Amino acid sequence: MSQFDDLLAQKGQGTPFDQLTPLAADALARLRAAHPNAPAGYLDFLANIGFGELGEAAFMLYSGLLTPDEVYGETPEGLQGVLLFGDDLAGVNSGFDSAHGWAIVEIDPTNYDKDVVGQDFAAFIRLRIAAAS
Repeated sequence: MSQFDDLLAQKGQGTPFDQLTPLAADALARLRAAHPNAPAGYLDFLANIGFGELGEAAFMLYSGLLTPDEVYGETPEGLQGVLLFGDDLAGVNSGFDSAHGWAIVEIDPTNYDKDVVGQDFAAFIRLRIAAAS
């Protein structure tokens, strides 16, 4: 049972998440091992709905969590503990602030400021899906 069973039932019917690819079981196991405290909703979404481009250039959901230095070439001040899970394909990255309760943050690409935008991945991704519709 997944908290995304309603979306799974709609997948393939012209939804913005039709082209997402479920994360393979071995990749999911590696992600869980590397980040045992990662939010369950995030892992559930990757396993059942998937990763990739949401809609037509609306949002890119990565197949795992990236550190800021993997994206920016360094870890800017204030982004220690942030793990990035996607971007809006226009420079704004989204991620979890693992040092602050795994809050969902967005990173401004011009100055690396982070803004808390939520606490629940399921609510966050459902808003992104609605925006891509």
